[in-house]
Amino acid sequence: LMAKEIPHFLHFLLHRKLAAKNESRMWFNPSVLETPALHKIKKYNTNKLEMEMATYCRDVMEGLQKDKMRCCPKDLLEVLRECGFRADITVIRNILKDNWGLTSEKNGEYNFYHIGTDGELVPVKRKGRYMEVAITDLNKTLL
Repeated sequence: LMAKEIPHFLHFLLHRKLAAKNESRMWFNPSVLETPALHKIKKYNTNKLEMEMATYCRDVMEGLQKDKMRCCPKDLLEVLRECGFRADITVIRNILKDNWGLTSEKNGEYNFYHIGTDGELVPVKRKGRYMEVAITDLNKTLL
């Protein structure tokens, strides 16, 4: 019974007009799949270390009411270890450079802020090759 319909079905498959154009080897542009739900899933799948770094930086910026802050990977390493994370300086540096697209500035003085137990920001004078983190860099990581 179904055997009689197979040639007609094959003819349909071979001669039908496709709705999507052959734009790449996937037959369509991958940006078509980008949806807010997919972005949300990608952000939830972000490295926990990166999320903690971004949250800390955002909290400092909100406390100072600024949209930028300066820090070195070593500063964030200390903060992450205080929070109980087992972190490595190269992993932190890779997150800052590769994921956030930051570069080290020239040697200079800067203030790094520690968040106290009561939520107050304690400035600590530091010297080194700092990176400047902007709130726009964090918005890519945080929801």
